[in-house]
Amino acid sequence: MIRIRTYACLFLSLTGLTLAFVGCAVTSSYEKKYYILEAAREGPPGTVRTNATLRVRRFNVDVAFAGKGLVYRVGEFRYETDFYHEFLVSPGVMIAERTRDWLADSGLFARVLPVGSPLEPAYALEANVTAMYGDFTNKSAPAAVMEIRFFLLSSRDAGQSVVFAQTYRAAAPLPARTADALVGALSKDLAEILTRLEADLEKVLAGKPAEPAPAAPTQKPQNSPPT
Repeated sequence: MIRIRTYACLFLSLTGLTLAFVGCAVTSSYEKKYYILEAAREGPPGTVRTNATLRVRRFNVDVAFAGKGLVYRVGEFRYETDFYHEFLVSPGVMIAERTRDWLADSGLFARVLPVGSPLEPAYALEANVTAMYGDFTNKSAPAAVMEIRFFLLSSRDAGQSVVFAQTYRAAAPLPARTADALVGALSKDLAEILTRLEADLEKVLAGKPAEPAPAAPTQKPQNSPPT
């Protein structure tokens, strides 16, 4: 009987300990945080104007970066996604909206059509987001990386033709290893890319060649995941 009582007490003690751990896990669970990229154009409209209209179509995003979770590069071929820190809307929709607002404020086009407009535009802008992540492969210099390939299509002639194509890449340094810092740096990347896009579109609409994109710098991978 003594042995039976001992086992019973031990079972009850282990059961209580397990329940205590479960209770702690429930109360200390992480809450998700949601983010939106911000890239508002500043300053007066550009000097070159046209009577043409523009439609900004929904942007495509490479599969590796198409999800809502923040993406971290932690090795030469290793990437991780963050389940607890996500964008509020899909990256393709969000970046297209920021681009539409930016170009509407630029003054380069008579009108930038809203989503769902039945009007036929003279130009259409398409894009493919090929990179959008926090790069932690360089331990001493983490950065937020964004790369977008734009295509401007003209509908003035029969059918559509590509009148401009350019790839832009930006890498803003991270002031801290946090999700908030990463989203802030990605917003700076987007603002830089849209500033360069506007400058090139201004030249294209004026009949001048756009500036060639600078070569992307190479980095030697080290290691250092975000905290």
